[in-house]
Amino acid sequence: MIRKAELSDIDQLVEWVWIILEDMELPLLKKIDSISLKNMMKEAMENKNYRYSYHRAFICIRDGKRAGVCFGYKGELEAVIDDSLNEKLNEYGIVEPLFKDAETIRGEWYLDSLVTDENFRGQGVATELIEALPAIAKAENEKVIGLNCDQQNKKAQQLYLKKGFKKVWECTLGNHLYDHMQWKVN
Repeated sequence: MIRKAELSDIDQLVEWVWIILEDMELPLLKKIDSISLKNMMKEAMENKNYRYSYHRAFICIRDGKRAGVCFGYKGELEAVIDDSLNEKLNEYGIVEPLFKDAETIRGEWYLDSLVTDENFRGQGVATELIEALPAIAKAENEKVIGLNCDQQNKKAQQLYLKKGFKKVWECTLGNHLYDHMQWKVN
């Protein structure tokens, strides 16, 4: 079952997002302690416009437990999606944003992140979340779903290709090379 995240999910959401941030090896993670950054993220997650807002999160539930999550938004919102976190970073004296690279474009619903909880890996959680995306994108009047997949993550690439995504270009995010993939949905 897929459900929209709730305010009570924020602590878990932060931990899942942290997995992604560490994997991306973002330079900012070396400039601020993890407890402070996680606290800023928790505050920002309450803002509906934030990239990782609980309002933008969809959670897969298995056996009554949170098994995984995906976050996404309309590509046209990318310019403002991190404002709430960047404000918190500025208050802390950090003017460098967490994300510097463009990830999406206008005209696509962008799957920013997808994480399966380590206790549920290999059980189809990611597939279930991906299969929910067309309805989510259509609800926001988008007919194209975009994402970036780390070229080193062959397992994820295969899953996205199997579900109908096609590579449309390459981009660099942080220090990693990604394939930008799109899925046209009816």
